[in-house]
Amino acid sequence: MFSLTLLKGIRVKIKTLGCRTNIYEAEAIADSFRREGAVISEDLFDVGILVSCAVTKTAEKKCRQFLRQLKRESPDALIVLCGCYVQALTEEELASLGADLYVGNRLKSDLPGIVAKMLNDPIERPLFLKKDVLSNDKWDALELSRVTFHTRSFVKVQDGCNRFCSYCIVPFLRGRPTSRSVKEVAEEVKRLVDHGCKEVVLTGIHLGLYGYGCDFDLGDLINALSRIEGLRRLRFGSIEPHALSDRLIDVLAESDIFCRHLHVPLQSGDDRILSLMQRGYRAEDFINIIRKIRRKLGDDVHISTDIIVGFPGEDEDAFQNTLNLVDALGIGRVHVFPFSPRSGTKAYDMPGRLEGQTIKSRVVRATERGRLSLQRYAQRWLNRKVDILVEHNDGEKVKGLSRHFLEVESSLDQTPSPSVEAFQNGGVGFECEVCVLEAKHGILYGVSSVEKDLSSERGVYRE
Repeated sequence: MFSLTLLKGIRVKIKTLGCRTNIYEAEAIADSFRREGAVISEDLFDVGILVSCAVTKTAEKKCRQFLRQLKRESPDALIVLCGCYVQALTEEELASLGADLYVGNRLKSDLPGIVAKMLNDPIERPLFLKKDVLSNDKWDALELSRVTFHTRSFVKVQDGCNRFCSYCIVPFLRGRPTSRSVKEVAEEVKRLVDHGCKEVVLTGIHLGLYGYGCDFDLGDLINALSRIEGLRRLRFGSIEPHALSDRLIDVLAESDIFCRHLHVPLQSGDDRILSLMQRGYRAEDFINIIRKIRRKLGDDVHISTDIIVGFPGEDEDAFQNTLNLVDALGIGRVHVFPFSPRSGTKAYDMPGRLEGQTIKSRVVRATERGRLSLQRYAQRWLNRKVDILVEHNDGEKVKGLSRHFLEVESSLDQTPSPSVEAFQNGGVGFECEVCVLEAKHGILYGVSSVEKDLSSERGVYRE
């Protein structure tokens, strides 16, 4: 076996584009190099790694820009491109990008060994390493041993998708569904909590397919993680509507640590467009799921969503149906994406492609509707108290996220006390309670007077 000790002292810079899963993988790749003695650097580097995205043409353009940037910053460094963009291109197309090493999905855990060999052996460059992910259910053994941020960590529990929505290239890039065991996830989360992590966000390419083909499911995982001492908050990155079964919603409602926020992609509120998208549900089905969530998790639950604007065949009525559904369901945050035709998907050759200006106009209108929706949801918290997990603290103001996934900024009551003095010295990573006085652009503003319990690191609101 090739000696990884040759990585000791090697400076590695890692950049990432795309989804939460990519963010987790980039952090885990950094962790894997760090364990072998490498130094993770933001400045000078011997190895530059880009964890890529190829979900849209814009994402691919950014990948090319980042590669050029890495090469300019350190012309003599070993440049590595890994992930979805590698899966999307042929070797000939990849070679034109100018990297030294191309590594596809489900092989990222092998990066330290591959890089060590390339740095010390006269291997011909570029080197291409990728597999047919559609015929492979191997789990890529990436893991985190410590928390990167002060408060929160993404944890990847699932990979792949077999839904094949007509517009989506992701199943071709990420492969068939595969999952980590409940035991392995729980062990990783426990390690992160032991290193100070208070909040975990579960991620996957299709989180609702966690446990697909196994004897466990997402409900089992939530039950296991809810028993981990010291874990204060648990969230999903995103979950598809058809994955929200009665059992799963009941499990979420019974968990003391699951935050009352769910990001549930809608994509369209029009039945004809949903059928063309091959989403597998109608607008009425989506409505019933959201109503069921509110019955179980309460009226305050924050439902955020994604919508795709300008799908082939989307006329003005279909577009309005989407906006009307967002309003009717009391959706909070809305992420708006223009349709991006991807070669190899069914939607690529669909008739009824819209003009670019029409799509741009609808993106502007949908974004404005989303801004109003978020503000409307945020206003329900006026004159109420919310817990935040402090992520920024300058001694006078603190910032963090509420359990319902709203940004919160709070000034501190300057009443002198030892606990307030400790809090003003820059502490982060603990909870405090904020009395909300204003909601503006979807952000809550308020005041908090903090007594810091040094044993539990939980802030307490004092009137």
